[in-house]
Amino acid sequence: MHRSKVVEIGDQALDKDENMLIFFGAGITDGLRPYSVLHEVEKPEEIVLRTGDYITFGDQDYQITDVGHLVNQNMRTIQHVCFVFSDVPSDKLSSSIYLTPTKMPEIKKGMMITYHE
Repeated sequence: MHRSKVVEIGDQALDKDENMLIFFGAGITDGLRPYSVLHEVEKPEEIVLRTGDYITFGDQDYQITDVGHLVNQNMRTIQHVCFVFSDVPSDKLSSSIYLTPTKMPEIKKGMMITYHE
């Protein structure tokens, strides 16, 4: 199990019309900051996420239905991942984790995210 903490939420990061959340670590560029959720990841070099694992946003549980081939590498290096709350499309994104249920969680500054491997 690994955890991260939401430390900042960009002013355009939470769009109710989108089904995606973009997360980055401290090295985020100024251009991406307004569209992203910044998080501090405990021991990112140890994270290995797989289809079937669970992620808890605060107290909201989600199951991973697909892990893009760049997800684990990006989490370890720049703590970047896109969480997509939809069915897995045929043209899936390589840096995305697809989750179910498909309703986006409520994200708040200071909340903990738990990765159940």
